[in-house]
Amino acid sequence: MKIAFICSEYPPGPHGGIGTMTQVLSRTLAQAGHEVRVAGIYDNRYPAPDFEEDQGVKVWRLRTSGHRLGWIPARYRLFQLVTTWVRENSVDIIEVPDYQGLAAGWGSLAAPVVARLHGSETYFARELGVPVRRGSYWIERASLRRVDYWSSVCRYTADKTRDVFRLRFEPSAILYNPVEVPSASASLSRRKNQVIFSGTLTAKKGIVSLIRAWPEVKAACPDAELHIYGKDGRAESGGSMRESLQAQLPGALSSSVTFHGHVTRERLFEVYRTAGLAVFPSYAEAFAIAPLEAMACGCATIYSERGSGPELLEQDKNGLLVDPDRPSQIADSIIRTLRDGQFAERLGAAGRELVEQRFSLAGALKQNLAFYGECIERFRLAHSLS
Repeated sequence: MKIAFICSEYPPGPHGGIGTMTQVLSRTLAQAGHEVRVAGIYDNRYPAPDFEEDQGVKVWRLRTSGHRLGWIPARYRLFQLVTTWVRENSVDIIEVPDYQGLAAGWGSLAAPVVARLHGSETYFARELGVPVRRGSYWIERASLRRVDYWSSVCRYTADKTRDVFRLRFEPSAILYNPVEVPSASASLSRRKNQVIFSGTLTAKKGIVSLIRAWPEVKAACPDAELHIYGKDGRAESGGSMRESLQAQLPGALSSSVTFHGHVTRERLFEVYRTAGLAVFPSYAEAFAIAPLEAMACGCATIYSERGSGPELLEQDKNGLLVDPDRPSQIADSIIRTLRDGQFAERLGAAGRELVEQRFSLAGALKQNLAFYGECIERFRLAHSLS
């Protein structure tokens, strides 16, 4: 099968869940013998080449100009590239994310275009209760109405997106993101007092709530350390979120919190495999790859009861769920896990087992190929009858 992904955050540069998922799935498909290519729109400063091959995956990065409306010609060039691929019979199917509505305005193609819901800008605005930018709403809506079929990374996001954009049809499939499970290593010992957060430093990710919970954690567990991984975001004041968070920490606690900035996924996996606990008290997510990757590494994990949290893990069995609006509850969950080593160990083992059973690469490969095959066949039949 020949598959093209549209992705504007393909690693190794700074990226979020869409970039992680696209790389993991693309590599898995390529290793299974399928032809995979990726194209997207990137800022001129994005630290990666315009073209590269990544473990069998061909990646094109189309650069925007510095002009304020440079994204418009860049989108046109993206569609022209895809059109060329279809005309040359280089792709059987094209997948686009819902975020930023990259298929808006696309003309007809002789290959199916499918959308995967990772959480659009409009979706997250509604989840957070903030105003939706009208331009984003209309372009994302136009993209979803243009595609031939669509799937979602979880049921929660599918239902909310259908409601937000008033889509008439159910998703063709719910396809949970594939999660890499590192090989178990008995030689690695955990730093049981080390708490990890990873994600872009934005209020949406619950990092402000975690910082507010930290003084209570330190009072109960004096040797606890908080290590924060992720690129800087924008605070409500408009400045650096990292600087805002540091300013909120009492002087005596600042030495217990370390900001590491953006690091590679390989580095994050090393951290998850040796940390005592990972915490992700997010306000809004779709699938949320970071908590599942921590669980895959056997790290006890605290996630959010918002969004897909209850859909992905079971409270007190393979993870803990917290309300991001309740810093004291976040603190209590951290303290409970840090104080009870046996509980943390059970939680980590059960979390890893859950990922192996529900979100493995092998299972995801089979499900995604079945979805693509069904879409290609339905598209062929529909157009043979027209």
